[in-house]
Amino acid sequence: MSQRATIQDIARYSGVSTATVDRVINGRGGVRLDKERVVLEAARELGDGRRLVALHARLARIAVVTQPPGNPFHAALQEAFRTIMPAYREQNIACFEHHAAINQPERAASLIRALARDYDGLILCLPDHPSIRQAVTDTGRKLPIITIASDITASERLAYIGSDNHRAGRIAADMMGRLLGPRSGRVALIAGTMHYIGHQQRYTGFMEALDERYAALCATPALECLENDDRAADAVHALLQEHHDIVGIYHFSTGADAIARLLERSGMADKLIFITHELTPHRATLLRSGTIDLVLDQNPMLEARTALSTLSHHLGRSPAPLDGPLIPLSVHTRETV
Repeated sequence: MSQRATIQDIARYSGVSTATVDRVINGRGGVRLDKERVVLEAARELGDGRRLVALHARLARIAVVTQPPGNPFHAALQEAFRTIMPAYREQNIACFEHHAAINQPERAASLIRALARDYDGLILCLPDHPSIRQAVTDTGRKLPIITIASDITASERLAYIGSDNHRAGRIAADMMGRLLGPRSGRVALIAGTMHYIGHQQRYTGFMEALDERYAALCATPALECLENDDRAADAVHALLQEHHDIVGIYHFSTGADAIARLLERSGMADKLIFITHELTPHRATLLRSGTIDLVLDQNPMLEARTALSTLSHHLGRSPAPLDGPLIPLSVHTRETV
């Protein structure tokens, strides 16, 4: 904003009272988010309002809700928000970490409603459970909600930020078929919980591409490990005992490290193709050793940055989102890590 632009100028341009502009500009509070956004956009459009916003707009508090950090992807996602937060000091935006266990959807729904009383926006990486979906629908009428990595089918959410999980499943099936070549047999499918839309989409995409292109391959039903490492390994162990024609594993949840240990102990690591998601440091090591053959990564750092820039724009703190909303997938083999 130019120095000659006054509170009266901004009030006329934005169509609100001078008292409202004064409360926004001087951080006095008591202004609804939608009116605050109008004032900040008016200040920006009248000139360079970034310094004004940085110095005077009230702090926008964003709650980021994921699984507890025992899940490597969710731990990486929260670490990404912590890493990029300094870049949003100019917009006066701060993130606060919260956790919700996937086996307690009612508590997660209550958490969403409670957070809505104290925060200006929510970023959620949660299952699409009916109670969670209803909480997002109800809360999304009051403040902006971003779903990240896996969507929630609530019409009131502002945006989904993440990769195309259906396409990820198709890529996994195509790479499984190519890596297996002329071999025939069964592929074991291990999910976290099919309440995650992302897991549903990965499964659907995988089965579509497998049926279209690789008639010599079939797949087991997707077994849910409920995001538990030991359950994932136990599920694979049971499938290997039941089906002696398993030639591949497609795993799209947490637990890849435990599955890898099982394969190494049983001497199966070199006998089948193992495809999973999320490039953690340990999975990079398993890629190099050949225990894991391929990892699909959705770049949690870019997801976090895009989610925050989308909210920043919605709150009137920045002119446009930086990226997205779809995040490009990266495909990794032993030669890329």
